[in-house]
Amino acid sequence: MSNKVLIIASVDSGGGAGITADCQTVHDLGAFPLPCTVAVTSQSLKQVAYVESVSDKAVQSALDLILSDWDETPQAVKVGFIPLESTLNLVLKFLEEKLPQALVVWDPVLTATAGRMESADLKKSLERILKITTIFTPNLPEALELAGWSEEDLEKKGLKALAQVFLDQGLKAILIKGGHRQDKSEAVDFFASSDLSFTLSYPKKAGDGAHGGGCALSSALASLLSQGYGLEDACVLAKAYITDGILKPAILEGEVRPPIGHHGFPRDLKLMPHVFEEGFPEEAGPFASSPLNMGLYPVVGDVETLQWLLALGVRTAQLRIKDSNDPLLFEKIKRAVFLGKTYKARVFIDDHYELAIKAKAYGVHLGMEDLKTADLKKIKETNLRLGVSTHGMYELLKAVQLKPSYIALGHIFETQTKKMKSKAQGVKRLRDEVELLNHTYPTVAIAGIKLSNLEGVLASGVGSVAVVTAITQDKDPYLATQKWLTLCGNGGDEI
Repeated sequence: MSNKVLIIASVDSGGGAGITADCQTVHDLGAFPLPCTVAVTSQSLKQVAYVESVSDKAVQSALDLILSDWDETPQAVKVGFIPLESTLNLVLKFLEEKLPQALVVWDPVLTATAGRMESADLKKSLERILKITTIFTPNLPEALELAGWSEEDLEKKGLKALAQVFLDQGLKAILIKGGHRQDKSEAVDFFASSDLSFTLSYPKKAGDGAHGGGCALSSALASLLSQGYGLEDACVLAKAYITDGILKPAILEGEVRPPIGHHGFPRDLKLMPHVFEEGFPEEAGPFASSPLNMGLYPVVGDVETLQWLLALGVRTAQLRIKDSNDPLLFEKIKRAVFLGKTYKARVFIDDHYELAIKAKAYGVHLGMEDLKTADLKKIKETNLRLGVSTHGMYELLKAVQLKPSYIALGHIFETQTKKMKSKAQGVKRLRDEVELLNHTYPTVAIAGIKLSNLEGVLASGVGSVAVVTAITQDKDPYLATQKWLTLCGNGGDEI
């Protein structure tokens, strides 16, 4: 557990919120918490009775030791309730000067849900806070107060405009928590960054809410970011973690606002939020099915290579021709479809779905951007299988909502064949995604997979392994194909 998260917040004597919940959450999700206490509170599930600030000298000493006594600095920081103006300035200076590269999750606690916890004036230092923050996590009332907006402003301009108020001041990303809205049957949160915005929703549980949910959400984000998850992936996982904790609280049902439970990495698809991204289709399927295990899945750029692969026993393959102006494109696709039928193989066509439909192909493979413009209704009506590429948990949820024929999970390792915006996921995250899907969809691992790292990929339980260059660039591609088929299988003749 080498990833460390610095937590700057208060202690909750009731055990359900503050640093108490933060440390449990950070550790529960796989990182090591380093707590720095700025206040001690006397509180229960019903009220906050007393707050006493820790001296700035003690806070400074704790922060200095974190830098001097550890081999490496924390990868992420979670900031919660800060009562004193002097402590706020001390923390800001420390983050600005000593941890400028850290990923900072700032949860702007202005007051307690039950009782009075008066915060330092965050609004006065807001621009300074936002410039050093990676993701800001106010609830909706806090976002409105810090932006100087009224409910009427929100009705007129919307959440996206509210989020932009913070982004315009130098913030990288914001997650506005909407669970406080009493007029909604769902808890709807809103994420926004400079290039992406979406909502995350989940049905509300009956009752007065949960204790410590906001603290745990922000510390879950910090834990996940410290381990290299992208912002959008961390958000959906943190939301699922909190949902699990609300549905299964830490103490018996019937208590007032019970503290959330801490149940580890979310591994049930039913816990995941519904995500909505403007311009992306919400629902389209279910599409025609493919076998759960499709075995070795070579991705090739020409029909000749496809032919000898099928002749050697490959039964799942993809023809990827990127040049849409190729005058022989349709002829090549038709030839690929013919070969697939001849060898009783599952041959997918990359991107060119209209030509694939015309050629009566087995299936088509589309990336996330292609899905925004493709006629998914037409693909479904013509009974084509639809495979989709994903790069992380957020895109995985978008794919699941479409009910495709299979979901490609990547990129697993670094690859030279395509420039990726996201980081390589590795086999641990592949295993997490496969376990989450739990055989509800066929899965394909893709990118950077070689014989030297294949063992871990297969151990994840993934149903198919895609290769782009591992065979075609081998000095003996025919022998390499046989090796890969021996290890991965060909998925059989089931269509």
